[in-house]
Amino acid sequence: MAPSFSLSLLLSFMLTILLICPTHAQKTVLVSEKVLYDICHNHADYSFCVKALKSDPSAPLPDLVGLTNVSINLADVAANKTLELITSLKSKTTDPLLASQYESCRVFYENIVHLIEDAKKAWKAGDYETVFVKAGGILTYNVDCSDALTFKEASSLREANKEVYNYFTTLLRVSKSLTKDG
Repeated sequence: MAPSFSLSLLLSFMLTILLICPTHAQKTVLVSEKVLYDICHNHADYSFCVKALKSDPSAPLPDLVGLTNVSINLADVAANKTLELITSLKSKTTDPLLASQYESCRVFYENIVHLIEDAKKAWKAGDYETVFVKAGGILTYNVDCSDALTFKEASSLREANKEVYNYFTTLLRVSKSLTKDG
């Protein structure tokens, strides 16, 4: 009788864990090609999204939490490189109006870098709703920078800004899949 009671207790415990943690279990399932398609199919640049999500050679198809981390890291690198580009472009221009546009973008990108740090902290804490919200806020600043650029001479910054937009759109789509509404 004692072994059957132990078995019953063990089964009850396992069932309780499965009932309590179903959403966490979904987040740790390896990502399939179908999941990648679901994440990227409405992205403005589908191939960019898929390539970015598959870019980590140590984890070709990690779970959704891992994909979110990959997305944060790629977006972080791109945003910091763009901030460096803005600083360089601003120091080289003699046109005060163009310098003013670069300065606007510099401020936007400082905000972006700050929000990335917040998203990293939220990711580490398992707060994927906040990661999603921060990604949306970052996209707002990114579009604001794009809107501020009116000079043809700003084309290199426009290209870098578009790349950052693509990375953060990817992050937004991946992090959305981890939220309760995802």
